[in-house]
Amino acid sequence: MKYSLFMAIAGLGLLSGCATASAGAGLHEISQTVEQRTGLSVRWNQGTAEDRQAEEKVQSMLQQELTADATVQIALLNNPSLQAVFEELGIAQADLVQAGLLKNPVFAGHVRFPDKSADVANTEVSVSQDFTDIFLRPLRKKVAAAQFEQSKLETGHAVLKVAAEVSSAYYTLQGAEHTQRMLGTILQAARAAAELADRQYAAGNISDLELANQKAAYEQAVTNLTRAKAEVLTDRERLNNLMGLAVSPAWTISEQLPPLPATEPPFEELERRALSQRLDLAAVRQEVRALEQTVSLSRRGALPELKVGADTERDSDRSRVTGPSWEVELPVFDRRQGQKAKAEAKLRQSRRRLSALENQVRYEVRTTLNQLLVDRQLIEQYRDSIIPLKEKIVQESQKNYNFMLIGVFQLLQAKQEEVGAYKEYIEAFRDYWNARTELERVVGGRLPISEPIIQPAAASLEKPIVQEAVIPEKTHAHRHGGHS
Repeated sequence: MKYSLFMAIAGLGLLSGCATASAGAGLHEISQTVEQRTGLSVRWNQGTAEDRQAEEKVQSMLQQELTADATVQIALLNNPSLQAVFEELGIAQADLVQAGLLKNPVFAGHVRFPDKSADVANTEVSVSQDFTDIFLRPLRKKVAAAQFEQSKLETGHAVLKVAAEVSSAYYTLQGAEHTQRMLGTILQAARAAAELADRQYAAGNISDLELANQKAAYEQAVTNLTRAKAEVLTDRERLNNLMGLAVSPAWTISEQLPPLPATEPPFEELERRALSQRLDLAAVRQEVRALEQTVSLSRRGALPELKVGADTERDSDRSRVTGPSWEVELPVFDRRQGQKAKAEAKLRQSRRRLSALENQVRYEVRTTLNQLLVDRQLIEQYRDSIIPLKEKIVQESQKNYNFMLIGVFQLLQAKQEEVGAYKEYIEAFRDYWNARTELERVVGGRLPISEPIIQPAAASLEKPIVQEAVIPEKTHAHRHGGHS
């Protein structure tokens, strides 16, 4: 009897003691999800040969002109904050392993010395195992497994969130660089106007007020360009940080803004996709399932603790007695009332969080889609109406200037306004792609690009938009006014 009980306890130990936490747990499923939704790959850096190859890939990509996808890929391979998120998988898997382990058996011994030297010491040895823990082990594993699945979903959501943040930072930098170039063109025109104003003022052809206006316009253009350069530096550092780069190497991004898709997906389709594929939503649903298991465990956990084992004792008369032993908890004071109430409250809380998040998802889809459509409308208005009108004004102003019907300042002003319209057009493009990136985050994956696509502008953004104004060395004498 003693032998069989000891063997049973040893067998239970062997049954539960073989599980270990493995490196990279759960990453395979996350990698598949991310690849399906972005076309890109992720890695959990653990110092392997594949990790070193990924680092070499990052350095190689930085030597080339970066697209939006390339910057996101670098971040998914290199962002240290994302690497920290991956460790949550290791924590959750360790909890899963721990949940499958039985409590260790308790070995106890007693030695009692007689008051007479001739007598033999009384010895007692026992071993016991918590039997209630054996019954609860399968349910504990179910809870931990559900929490592990929840951790994988939350990690996948974090990856997609970083991808969206990097894309937004990329388009923001791209727009800022375009704006800087536009403001540089405006500064050239403002400088030409200020220099001309100096010459005309010296010749007595303009007043103090007009000279001051031209100089103020030039100084404002200098200020605007300075701010634009600072914004480019800030946006570049933000993108550099998101890519996980400790220093800022001389990487470059594409100058060409992507064109618009021909159409946008309808709200109903976006809402359906968001509710079905948002990983944070799936994580809360998994949390509900895990808490349902926890409630069941808390109810069963109210069972009295039962320990069984074997005990052997040698008495002072050298006789030995051996037999089974048990201990039963008496649930007189603590019946796990608080534990059960807490588990049930957490379950209700999680269900309400799920309902609130579903409403939040619908709200985010509506508002982000509305912003996307507004930005698209602005782009089309600039492309189809405002920019052609500004170009027409410049053409007519050039004709009037050639016929000496207007002054050069009016021509330069028309050119500055044309460049300003292109600047606002580019900003609308930037806002559109930021909104589309946010919509992809809200939906939980890439949006399909419909064909045919709408090209960015009537005039190509790859060439100078405005020709530099021709400023004559000698001004026309038809604009008199003199010094005030």
